[in-house]
Amino acid sequence: MVKLIEFWILTSTNRRFAGMMSRWLVLGLLVLVLGTGFASARVELWETREGRERVFDAFVSVFQDHYWDEDFLDWVAWAGGYREAALSARSRADFDGVFERMISDLNDDHSSWLGLIRSEEQTSSQQLPDPGLGITFGFLPKLGLVIERVYPDSPAEKAGLHRGDVIVQVGSQKLQQAVSSYQATEPLFQALRTGQVTLSIQRRQERLVVSITPRQLDLFEIAALPQAEMLDAKVGYLYIPSFEPMGLASEVHRLVRELELAGAKSIVLDLRGNLGGRLGELGLVLGAFIEGPWAQAFSRGSVVWRGRYYRDADLGQNVLEEPDGGMLRVDDLTDPVSFGGSLVVMVNRNNSSAGEIAALVLQDLGRATVIGEPTAGNVEAIRNFNLPDGSQVLVAVANVQAVSGTNFGAGVVPEVEAVEDLAGLARGYDAPLAEALRILHQLPFTPNKFF
Repeated sequence: MVKLIEFWILTSTNRRFAGMMSRWLVLGLLVLVLGTGFASARVELWETREGRERVFDAFVSVFQDHYWDEDFLDWVAWAGGYREAALSARSRADFDGVFERMISDLNDDHSSWLGLIRSEEQTSSQQLPDPGLGITFGFLPKLGLVIERVYPDSPAEKAGLHRGDVIVQVGSQKLQQAVSSYQATEPLFQALRTGQVTLSIQRRQERLVVSITPRQLDLFEIAALPQAEMLDAKVGYLYIPSFEPMGLASEVHRLVRELELAGAKSIVLDLRGNLGGRLGELGLVLGAFIEGPWAQAFSRGSVVWRGRYYRDADLGQNVLEEPDGGMLRVDDLTDPVSFGGSLVVMVNRNNSSAGEIAALVLQDLGRATVIGEPTAGNVEAIRNFNLPDGSQVLVAVANVQAVSGTNFGAGVVPEVEAVEDLAGLARGYDAPLAEALRILHQLPFTPNKFF
């Protein structure tokens, strides 16, 4: 019997991302929180000393019983240092603050205090997103705003904007004189409020003027979508910014198939900035490039599960197997693709969790060359636990390793180090991407390095 346990591998260092993850957890957890009624006359557990003690003891027990390294701390001493503060808390904020400080003491990028996530709070916090263009950008003094990403199905994409384009003027306001990011972005934000944005774009030696009608966008949703294009007649490009969205793997397999049909014999897999996501989606995405075991999880002195991808005709399946053959989780997709061409993976220092593990697995199995910057090695798997008052805590329950047993905790060490910089991007030069093309085309020089 399959045990339906959702594992996550993500980092909580990006606070905005962590907040978004909290919202997703409400929608996606397999174990629902029950019995958290909202009647004003009801006494919440945290409001009595006995109730706070019950919640506190449950919180401590979760870490004592499930944290992947049982000898990481003296758990009794850890709890003792905070017990009285928790039991004497005068407000819910004070009570939550104790747990946040306790987790902060772990110096753990994965374990996280979510607290109470209630449907009434979720409903009240949901509001229509602001009008936008569907881009992210960086400020470059004396030049303007350099577009770093153009997201799919966005007004910017439909207007033909590209990564590396420089916004040098918004309406009649030139941005070259701006001395701060605020001065450069304020004209753009003002234009967005009017409902029509006219931009002067510098694209290498070409000057363009585009008029764009913004629309309401959930940037954090569209920013997680994968994108693909052909770089030249034989090299495809696939960008995966996150392993979080449900159904991500199906979309990735579809995009890989499209690249193959377009003539791709090799692929540049861009994982830069990928902060992690779901193990099931990760395993299925890896299945587009490998088959068989891809990683294992180690906890409390032993292997607790192994990830394995199978392909059977028109079905791809990722399984998290226990050492005794039991299955913790099975995820599948229809119409999988199997790409056998050359592969280069790009990462940067911001990669974390599944965003690191994907590169580490492909590198460890000899399937890809990795280009970019070393990563930190935040490769723990986490699970959500519900406490007696309905609050929730994410706990690092396992550390992910290579199938050979090699520790992934040291992070990704690229074969070729290359760092993207905003000034280069504004000139049309993406250093890691240029190195990827050099390797795939077996060139003795780096394309576009000098121009």
